[in-house]
Amino acid sequence: MIDISVVTAIKNEEENIEEYLERLYHTMRKLGVSYEVVFVTDINDDRTYEVLKEKNHEDSRLKIVKLSRGYGQYTAIMAGLDHVSGNVIVTMDSDLQDYPEDIEGLYKKSQEGYDIVYGIKEKKDDSLLRNVLSRLYLLILNSLSDIKLNHNTNIFRIMSRRAVRSIRSFPEHSPSLTGISSLIGFPMTSLKVTSGTRKRGKTKYSCLSLFSLAFDTIFSFTVKPLRMISLLGVSVSCLSLIYLVVDLVQAFFFDQNVVPGWPTVISSIIFLGGVQLVSLGIIGEYVGRSYIEGKKRPLYIVEEKIGAFDV
Repeated sequence: MIDISVVTAIKNEEENIEEYLERLYHTMRKLGVSYEVVFVTDINDDRTYEVLKEKNHEDSRLKIVKLSRGYGQYTAIMAGLDHVSGNVIVTMDSDLQDYPEDIEGLYKKSQEGYDIVYGIKEKKDDSLLRNVLSRLYLLILNSLSDIKLNHNTNIFRIMSRRAVRSIRSFPEHSPSLTGISSLIGFPMTSLKVTSGTRKRGKTKYSCLSLFSLAFDTIFSFTVKPLRMISLLGVSVSCLSLIYLVVDLVQAFFFDQNVVPGWPTVISSIIFLGGVQLVSLGIIGEYVGRSYIEGKKRPLYIVEEKIGAFDV
């Protein structure tokens, strides 16, 4: 069995492939282990796929899984995990913001008996807005669910084969590697890794993509929003009852024949209508996911595979 499999989701990274592989190969030679590199890609706007095929001709340890369309980074990583044969598996980005040299530290830490060792960035070289949104997202997620994530964590990690097998058993159609890793309960620890800066190319995550990822993670790993809706409904009902009692007391004991409050009625109707719409929307997220998973559709569709896969 191969010692280490490296899984990389890649899209429009033609300019970074050469340096990424050079540094990755150097790290593997330094470790003195057998390895394979599994790239998962889909539709690219540059020559990423062609360059990968050229590299495969040069080194058969480089393998390619091409998906039929863009399913997102996490689904691409899951596709890669379905096609590895290593004793331990590394997942990482290909934009060199994850340093291939840090695999050595992750690998040595995993040899201490940990099934998962995930990288914690010393700092994130993102914009102020993205850092604020990221912290806000994690604050909400950690408050709503039993999963506790660190602000500077990402997909850069090393996992044992049994951990990967357990992760692959989750029937998620909006998978979150960081979330599922926290749920399986195997020995897990963290290690500080270097936070690189993108030198070439553009980030694939827009603010809209980050919001979509945040909602997928929250609705996939917690039911607390449903409980909060119930609590809100009870609270609103209690306040309405109190208001009714106060109105009756004023009418019978203080003889206050106040003209019916048109603004109060309209505000109450709009507020309660908003609560109902938000409630239906959140419930719809859960019902929709249950329906989609009940359809048993495939998580992804492979268009082409290049390399000798022994899974």
